[in-house]
Amino acid sequence: MPSRSTLAAILRSTRTARGLSQEQLGDAVEARHLHNLEHAKSNITLDMLERISARLDVDPIALLAMASSYERQESLAACIAHLQAEMKKLEALGVLSSLPSHFEGHDLLPGKAGKRPIPSERIQAVLACKAEGMTQKQTSLKLGMAASTVHKIWHSGLEVV
Repeated sequence: MPSRSTLAAILRSTRTARGLSQEQLGDAVEARHLHNLEHAKSNITLDMLERISARLDVDPIALLAMASSYERQESLAACIAHLQAEMKKLEALGVLSSLPSHFEGHDLLPGKAGKRPIPSERIQAVLACKAEGMTQKQTSLKLGMAASTVHKIWHSGLEVV
């Protein structure tokens, strides 16, 4: 990911090359905020980057790629090759094929909230303490686990394996 300074320079350079003033980009983002972006004093959001790039008539990915290429001190061809390799990694992980399952129409479906599962060794340790006749509090202290986690396992109906 390019640094804020490098992206700032790319934005400023592109705006200047288009012959636009900061005020002329006012429909994309407030001139004061654009000044802060171009001086690397504030971060850009994806929404802002999309609006600015639309006004500059340049794809936002191209702006990011140019900044990344400059920062890595690599040619644009090398940058594109790197991006292709990264995209192939994501494709191999199944990210591209799984994307439709995250949407209903154009709306992003809510993610499933959840915590990491409790490791089976921890579950077995709690159940072993229960089988030995220890209290939940004693088990919590002995195993260094939250009392709520011990309580959840204690009343889960699971058996010692």
